[in-house]
Amino acid sequence: MPVIAVIFPALLLLTAVLTELASRGRLSRNRLAGIRTNATMRSDAAWAASHRAAAKTVWIGFVVSLAAALIALVTEGTVSLIAVVAVAAIFLATSVVSLVQANRAGAAAHAG
Repeated sequence: MPVIAVIFPALLLLTAVLTELASRGRLSRNRLAGIRTNATMRSDAAWAASHRAAAKTVWIGFVVSLAAALIALVTEGTVSLIAVVAVAAIFLATSVVSLVQANRAGAAAHAG
C-alpha cells in the first residue's frame, strides 16, 4: 500500500510542475505534456489560459495528497488504509477538477 501512497503524489507533483511551466509560457503547446483537450490545444492563448486556470488546483491537490501519503507511510492498519484511499481520491478529484477548469478556460480564451 505505501507504494501507491507515493506514486499518486509524485504524479501530481509532475503534473503541477508541467502545469506551472505551461502557465508561465515555458512549456509550449504540444502533444506530449500538459493538459491536452480540444479546447486547450486550439491556440497558444488557450493553452496558457488553460494551464493558468488549473495550476492552483493541481498544486493544492499535490500538497493535500502529500500530507495524506505521509500519514499512510507513518501509520499502520486502518488509518494507513484510509490515508491510501484518501490519496487516490485526492488524485482523482484533482485530475477531474483541474481538467474541467482548464477546458473551460481554454474554450473561453478561444471564444474571446
